[in-house]
Amino acid sequence: MPLGDLEDEAMAKCLIVAQDQVLIENLKRELPPEKSFKVAVAASGFEAGIQAESFNPDCIIVDFSIGKIEAVQICQNLRKNIDFTDIVLIALLPDDGQPMSFDRSSINETFKKPFDAHLLAERLRTLVGAKKELV
Repeated sequence: MPLGDLEDEAMAKCLIVAQDQVLIENLKRELPPEKSFKVAVAASGFEAGIQAESFNPDCIIVDFSIGKIEAVQICQNLRKNIDFTDIVLIALLPDDGQPMSFDRSSINETFKKPFDAHLLAERLRTLVGAKKELV
């Protein structure tokens, strides 16, 4: 096995599906390589599908601000694919005062915005750490 592959196995790979640059930067700051995280970003469902295939993430964070229908579709499509059934799927829900009803069975965790990025990072360490030994 090439050394790059061994390094990837020791790191938690996280795909962020979002368009909010502030959110993306906050999450990247809380999920640094020094803490055994490797982060990739996708801005749409199409990009998320491509990234999921090539990046092989352990966790996918989907910001529902990209659109509820697209976000739910991303989650459902991932769960339908046998290669992605073990991925930790986290939904970031907008706090716009509107109730959001949808099938949450494909999602492991939900966080309502605004949220503490540090708390999300700790939760990711716990969830992904169950599958991998993170430093």
